[in-house]
Amino acid sequence: MELGLSADSMMASQLMELDGKAFISNSDAHSLSKMGREYNILEMEDPSYEEILKAFKGIDGRRIKANFGLDPKLGKYHRTYCLVCDSVIKGEAPVLKCPVSDKHRVVVGVKDRLMIIRDRENPLMEKRHPYFYQVPLEFLPKVGPKTIDRLIDFFGSEMKVLHYASYDELTKVVNEDIARNIVLSREGKLSIEAGGGGVYGKIEA
Repeated sequence: MELGLSADSMMASQLMELDGKAFISNSDAHSLSKMGREYNILEMEDPSYEEILKAFKGIDGRRIKANFGLDPKLGKYHRTYCLVCDSVIKGEAPVLKCPVSDKHRVVVGVKDRLMIIRDRENPLMEKRHPYFYQVPLEFLPKVGPKTIDRLIDFFGSEMKVLHYASYDELTKVVNEDIARNIVLSREGKLSIEAGGGGVYGKIEA
């Protein structure tokens, strides 16, 4: 079961019908700059089709070790969006209509829909592998292409920047505000304005 950008394994685990299903998080192969934005770590003997199937099914010691993906709030369809007001409708989920007018067309958010159809409030996570939030550098305030290139040139990859470089190491390349946001992003502690209606969420500066 692919989680998509607007949900994580904690959200999906509120649905009983998904118990026993493997969760995967994948980036778009048709968008080169988005490759690796979401990915999975699999434990296998070799990179073959048969081994991937075993990992998905948890057979013979093969398994999915972890998912890496966006914080769901950054996803394009996380919250309900009014097409007339052209904005995400704020408020406690579930939001199923626009407060301005019942006649306004809305795109119901993944979180809002989940609140209606879920079977349990607390996700069943005992047998689930971890889901790590990964906020691409391009989402962070005051981080442009030149800053991204500088970070990748210094650390070798965006993954090293996002998950492993320490605050002190980061401040050798970028200012303290950017370094702090990178560290907060891996801890899931950034303040995010949720996305919806096909529009990505935004990290509040």
